Amino acid sequence: MTPRRLLPSFIAACGVALLLAGAAARAADTHVVTTERVRAELMGHAPDGIEPGKTVWVGLSIAHQPEWHTYWKNSGDSGLPTSLEWTLPPGVMAGDIAWPVPKKIPIGTLANYGYENTVLLPVQLLVTPDFKPSLLKSELEVKLRASWLVCRKECIPEDGDFTLRVPTRSSTGINGADFEAALASQPKALPAGSTVQIDGQLLKVSVTGLPEAVRGKTLEFFPEVPGVIETAGQWTQAWQGATWTADVPLSSQRSESPAQLPMVLALQDAKDRTGWRAEAPVSGTWPQGVAVAAVPAALTAALA
Repeated sequence: MTPRRLLPSFIAACGVALLLAGAAARAADTHVVTTERVRAELMGHAPDGIEPGKTVWVGLSIAHQPEWHTYWKNSGDSGLPTSLEWTLPPGVMAGDIAWPVPKKIPIGTLANYGYENTVLLPVQLLVTPDFKPSLLKSELEVKLRASWLVCRKECIPEDGDFTLRVPTRSSTGINGADFEAALASQPKALPAGSTVQIDGQLLKVSVTGLPEAVRGKTLEFFPEVPGVIETAGQWTQAWQGATWTADVPLSSQRSESPAQLPMVLALQDAKDRTGWRAEAPVSGTWPQGVAVAAVPAALTAALA
């Protein structure tokens, strides 16, 4: 057989090989990463399809093994928040994580803020008119690089690469119940009127606008700014009519001096983690804080 007669067979073989390679690459894409400590899954929720003006959610669901936890946006005395880095097509932008109400997790003499069992970290996607899905695929390809620190008594840094393809022309609601539960666990915004006053080594917190049904009940307190309070320290709280008040000790290692303190309050031990969010101006003068040591350049390079 002459080389010219072999050419069609060669082209056909190359075509098959390319198809197989593409299928293998597609199979290698995953929306689930499993380790010894967690099962992480990239989920999507597009009940009305995907087009400008429609509500589209994606999120990372983390199912922890017993005794293990990951962290909230303020991790507390130790730990790191879960980080989500998105790769999206032109015309699609990701918002911030809509963090569910955390829980306080004591670790020896320390205390952290985070999540146990299963948590879904939802992120809303903004779809603009610039988004032009392929006529052949009719799908939105979402890529995620996620990093999380999972801890028991010891801590293990983990990460994963995820790919999810969400159909643009049909409803994607299989995870609807998960997203509804995650969004229901968002802290509800309170009206303006709350205050924070610095009094020596204490923060005097005053929160107004809480529902009448929670008056007189014990609440948990989660400042969103890290490095301000003694997370595991003893603090007191009281109700003055409809106003919730607390005296919270400043951290002996305080590294932040915010002019505004966003905070989350939650019903203590509530199974549904009902919470409320307030932003309060801080009055008074911050005592001198502790200088934060810079990370040596050699260590930074070694960790890169």
